[in-house]
Order: sequence, then C-alpha cells, then structure tokens
Amino acid sequence: MNSKDIAKIVGVSRSTVSRVINNYPDIPQATREKVLKAIKEYNYYPNASARRLVGMKSSTLGIFIIDIRDNEKPHHVIEKNEDLLYDNSYFSPFINAFIDQSNKAQYHVLVSTIYSSDELWKIQSAFYEKRIDGAVIVGSSNADYNKIVEIMDKDFVTVAVDFDVEKENIDRVMSVNVNNYSGVSDAVEYLIELGHRDIGIITGDLKKLSGKIRFNSFKDALLRHSLPLNDDLIAYGDFTEYSGYEGMKKILASDKKPTAVFVCNDTMAIGAYRAIEECGLKIPENISVIGFDNSYISQYMSPSLTTVNVSLPEIAKCSIDLLLECINNNEIKAMQKTVNVQIIKRNSCKKID
Repeated sequence: MNSKDIAKIVGVSRSTVSRVINNYPDIPQATREKVLKAIKEYNYYPNASARRLVGMKSSTLGIFIIDIRDNEKPHHVIEKNEDLLYDNSYFSPFINAFIDQSNKAQYHVLVSTIYSSDELWKIQSAFYEKRIDGAVIVGSSNADYNKIVEIMDKDFVTVAVDFDVEKENIDRVMSVNVNNYSGVSDAVEYLIELGHRDIGIITGDLKKLSGKIRFNSFKDALLRHSLPLNDDLIAYGDFTEYSGYEGMKKILASDKKPTAVFVCNDTMAIGAYRAIEECGLKIPENISVIGFDNSYISQYMSPSLTTVNVSLPEIAKCSIDLLLECINNNEIKAMQKTVNVQIIKRNSCKKID
C-alpha cells in the first residue's frame, strides 16, 4: 500500500494525499477526512520510519490548546501578532507542568494551538499519523469539544481539562477539572468574614466550565447570606487582562460602589488593579480584591493578591495518569477527576466594620 493506492481509493490525486499527510492547510475538510480515514482503514503509514509501524507507540503525548473564535477572521492573536501561550498565566505554566510530568514518564510532548473550527483536523491528523499516543484538550467549550468528538475515532485516547461533562457523555469522557465551586465559595465567605456586604464580580468566559461554575458559586454564596446580587456590580469578562480592566472601570462607575470585588482569574485582576489605580483608589484601603488561580505574578502584585490556589502540576499529573493508564492497558475508561483548591491570603483584602 502506497500513497498512489490511497489516492485511487479516495478518488483524489497523489499530491492531495501527500498534502494531507504533510498537514497543508489548503485541503478541504471533507477531502482531508476521507484521506485520513483511508490511511487508517488500510494501515498506511507513510515515511517517518513507516509512521512507527503498526502497533508501535510514538512515546509522545499531545496537548491542544483550544481558543476557537470563529467569529474572528482572522483570530485576534494572528491579526495583532499577540502571544496566546507565552505570557498567559494559565496556559503557559500548565504546558510547562505538562511537559515536566510527561518527561518524567519518558514521554515527549507535541504542543499545538487551535484557533478555528477549520483547524480541528490537526488533532485528528496527529492520531491518524501515529505522531501521538494520547492527547489533552484544554480550553474548549462544550460546543468546541462536541466538534472534536465528531471527528475523533472512539479509540483515540483524550482527556479534557476544564470541561463540563454533560450527562449523556459521562460514560465516555475522561476529564480533569478543578473544584471551581468550592474555591469561589471559600473566597466569598472570606470576604463576608471580613465584613464585606457589597461585593462585585468580574466573571470569566461564561462559555467555559470554569467561568460558568465560578459565577454560579458566587451567586449561591451571596444567596446563602441573603446578600443582594447587584447588576451594577457585575462585569462580564473573558479571562483576559483587558476585560478585567474594562470590567473594573464599569463597576467603579456605578452609583453604589462595592467594598470588595471577586475577580475570576488573576490575569483579569491585573487589569482590575490598573483600573482602580486610575480611579484614584487604593487596594485594600478603598476596595478589596481577590483573584483565582494563584498565578506566579500574583505574589508580586502591589499589594500582593489574595487568591485561590490552583495546582497546575497536579492537574497535569492527573491528566497524564489518565492517559497513560488507558494507553498502557489498551482500554479507554470514562473517568472524571477533580483537583481541590485553597485560598491564599495575602494583602489585597481588608477587614471593615
């Protein structure tokens, strides 16, 4: 079996088969899927030592960062030449932790970013060509993950991180999530213990599990204490520094000012700090701020940020343990793991009367 045979079976040119194998982006998705399906069905493993030969493992794990913005053409990261991974307070340290844990297990790591639905074939192709034995999918919404499931074979070993497992999928999905609900609940309880009653929030991306759960937990915590949920004190962010800045400006422009604001991640808290300073206010003298993630920079902010600690190395290890258990046993089991969190008290929150 060679590329000429695959081309004849699928009904395309030999050059088209070659372009699919070498990941050229100009191949229509339908054609790409037909070629990849034929490659798998007929056990064709081109070059790279016959693509590790049939049955052999690549000793490589994939990590796919999903930041699909199909409404942006091109994606803002590409258009503005921004860095999605390099200085991101979540993706960057998570990738580093994943690489560390993978290397300890004697595995290499392939890292790729998906900016649009049209690029989901990258995941499919990595499996079909046996470049990876398993993969972690990070940052996908339910809609994004469902698109991934549609193009994946049932024997592809994947773990979803920060993913809301729907009831109908609970028997076939492996996932690792942090205990977002408990972390936010503890954060709000801490603010209430300090005497705060007018508490605002800058949410994360509500299409993501972490954004949705953190907002719900915040609302439930206020309800337990019969505290009001003031619409003027709610700003809808997307986990970016800019949305934290704009969100805090919106909250501070309201007639009734909050005494404290819960910010759904530390990256947005950086923007919130800047907005507070521009308004001539001081933290925590005039307003208390608490974040989530305990990113590396949070301890060096001025004042140091009280936040909820998320152990990214533990999330990475849990993900790899799930992958390797399935890879080594040649059996995929539906499993969901939750990583606990804890509040880190620093200097950005103040007790009030």
